[in-house]
Amino acid sequence: MTDHIVLENVVFTRGVRRIFYDVSLRIPRGKVTAIMGPSGTGKTTLLRLVGGQIVPDSGRVWVDEQEIPKLSREALFDVRKSMGMLFQSGALFSDYSVFDNVAFPLRIHTDLPDQMIRDLVLLKLQSVGLRGAADLFPSELSGGMHRRGALARAIALDPKIIMYDEPFTGLDPVAMGVIVLLIQTLNQVYGMTSIIVSHDIAETASIADMVYLISDGKVVGAGSPDHLYKEDSPRVQQFIKGLPDGPVPFHYPAADFEDELLEEIPNR
Repeated sequence: MTDHIVLENVVFTRGVRRIFYDVSLRIPRGKVTAIMGPSGTGKTTLLRLVGGQIVPDSGRVWVDEQEIPKLSREALFDVRKSMGMLFQSGALFSDYSVFDNVAFPLRIHTDLPDQMIRDLVLLKLQSVGLRGAADLFPSELSGGMHRRGALARAIALDPKIIMYDEPFTGLDPVAMGVIVLLIQTLNQVYGMTSIIVSHDIAETASIADMVYLISDGKVVGAGSPDHLYKEDSPRVQQFIKGLPDGPVPFHYPAADFEDELLEEIPNR
C-alpha cells in the first residue's frame, strides 16, 4: 500500500462547532507530509483522529490498512506503538533526567535489559545531538534542546509514523534550523512517515514532500509546496502570502459600524 494513512470523508464536530466537513486526504508512506492552515482549523485534531484519541462522527480513518475507530483497545494500543509524537510543548517529564525521559517508552513497552536500554537511549540522544546532556533535567535545557530531547523520546521505539505538532513554535532561528534538519534527516535515515502540523510556511515547505492546506473545515489546497505557491485559489494565496484580509476577513462579523455608533446606549 503506497498510502500509509488515509482519511475518507471525515466529519468531526466538537460540541456545536463543526471542525471538519467531509475531509479526505492521503499521506504517503516514507514521506514528509505537512498539514497547514490558520489557527483553530483543526490541525492538531487531525493528529488525534489518526492516533485514535478521538473518533469521527462519520467517515473513515485508516493506518496501515487498519480502520482506527473500529479497533479494539488492545489492537489500538499495538498500532500506537508504531507511532511517535512530538508535542508542541515538548512535554518532557520535569522530574526525570533527559536520559530517563528517553528511556521511559522503552521501559514501558519492552522487556529489554537495562544495558540494551542504555545503549538505545544513548544512540537516540546522539542522533539529536544531546548525548552530552543525558543527565540534565528539562529545567536546565534551552527551548531548542527541550524540543530535541522530546524528539529523541518520540523515536525511542523506532516508530513507523512520527507526528510533529507545531515543532517550530517559539524557537530562535538557530534552534529552528536544527529541528528542520533533524526532521529531514530522521525521515531519510529511518524511512519514517512524517506528519508535520504547522503554520510556519517557509520552514515546513523546505522539507515537505506533500502539503495539505485546511481551512473552514475543508481541504482547500493540496500538492507539493511548489504547486501551492502557484495555486490561484484566493484562500490558498492569502495563507501562503500572509495577507491580512481576503477570504479569511480581517473584521469579525459585526453589525454596521455607523449604525452601532449612532445607537442609543440603553439605560442600565
